[in-house]
Amino acid sequence: MKKKYGVAVAMAALAAVLAAGCGAKKAESAASSAESAASEVASKGESAASKGEKKPADFKAEDFKAGDDITAQAEAAAQMLAEKHEKLTVADGTYQVNVMLSGGSGRAKIASPTELTVKDGRATAKIVWSSDKYDYMEVEGIRFTPEIQNGHSVFMVPVTELDKPLAMVGDTTAMSTPHAIDYQLTFELQK
Repeated sequence: MKKKYGVAVAMAALAAVLAAGCGAKKAESAASSAESAASEVASKGESAASKGEKKPADFKAEDFKAGDDITAQAEAAAQMLAEKHEKLTVADGTYQVNVMLSGGSGRAKIASPTELTVKDGRATAKIVWSSDKYDYMEVEGIRFTPEIQNGHSVFMVPVTELDKPLAMVGDTTAMSTPHAIDYQLTFELQK
């Protein structure tokens, strides 16, 4: 969106320079038209990016169920990643964890707290986004698909460490073309 706005502003400046030879009135009109178009592109992008977004208080992870397919996908990935990561030092079970999200534009939100399931030292977590426009997430190069529930994208992903930022990619289709956005999620056990 910033790129489109920047291109439109550059075009407006170029139009103003080129039109200067044709008279200041035409140059001003061309620049004004291009700036209006750029502003409209920016507004549409802002609107599309936030469409479907809800405030954190509007949704809770516990209100969403992760289906068998996405759960099995995350558990298989957690086992695949077992060779690269040490087991967690948390007993098997289901826990409530706080999730801190950083990266991206700051518009997208995820439900926190959420559910973390540990089996044999390998963990998976349910991620509920504020938008239903996320069509995949990637963790260490492994792609995960969501279930769309009530305007939210629901994922199950492996968690290899607690209390440390984990790099993940979320692909959103909220804008005119899909965008893969780098995020960091930190999972912290509730005390």
